[in-house]
Amino acid sequence: MRDPRSSWASPWLSGSIPVLVLAALPALLFVGVLLYFTLWAVVFSFTDLELFGRKATDWSFVGIENYERLFTRRGFLESLWTTLTFTFFSAIVGQSVLGFLLASTLRRYRGSMRGTIEVCLMLGWLLPDIVAAFLWSATTSKTGLVNQVILGPLGVEPVNFLNDYALQVVILANIWKGTAWSYLLYSAALDNVPGEVVEAAKVDGANGWQRTRRVILPIIKPHIGTNMLFITIWTFTYFPLIYAMTGGGPGSQTETLPIFLYQQSFSVGKLGYGSAISVAMLAIVGVMSIFYLRLLKEPK
Repeated sequence: MRDPRSSWASPWLSGSIPVLVLAALPALLFVGVLLYFTLWAVVFSFTDLELFGRKATDWSFVGIENYERLFTRRGFLESLWTTLTFTFFSAIVGQSVLGFLLASTLRRYRGSMRGTIEVCLMLGWLLPDIVAAFLWSATTSKTGLVNQVILGPLGVEPVNFLNDYALQVVILANIWKGTAWSYLLYSAALDNVPGEVVEAAKVDGANGWQRTRRVILPIIKPHIGTNMLFITIWTFTYFPLIYAMTGGGPGSQTETLPIFLYQQSFSVGKLGYGSAISVAMLAIVGVMSIFYLRLLKEPK
């Protein structure tokens, strides 16, 4: 009797199914753990669970009360706006645009200048977040490099940048920290652009901007979409650098959603409310991911 597996798999695959299943177990286990904790976050978001006190053990279901708090009390919407601002200027405008400009410019050069710039980019990317936060805090303090070397000789009074321009400094720090990823991805994408296509556009009279907009960008569109997907999600959920530099302050100037979630869950102790915040963040990230994935689809 004919083996039914031969109708849908090659003989090699049919004989290796146990091995393939075994090899897939770590991935299945990882996905299972993620789903488990996600499910618990969803369940806790409908409760009044707290980190300490009576509600830590004697909690109860409160329906959608925590989700109503997201939109009826101050905190969540302000942090959402701060997060969107931070993500837009830090990732979309900063890292992506700067990474592409550096990749398109430096690919024309070889030698020490390109190597020096690449080392500086990689240094920012590889430095631990705590170290990067310390460097930027020290650089932008009243006695830091900016005031001592730039503003001081010009006769300008010292400025405490982390107090007066906290969000702008954090945005610049994250651009410096994460641009290397976009640079590497765009460099690889530009290296795969057919040179004859660009030369043909040049022969047809297209200038540099026209060649970039009408030839290069459409070719590397999938890479742009992939890069935007990753850096948007990473930046939207980014925590260590901001918390180490400002702790969300001064006031709530740099209180992004991850910091707001941390403070509500562990400083205030409202784990149920914190779970609702995490579920809301998951929904927002999911919507953004679907948007980028639709952009990545090739038109039929």
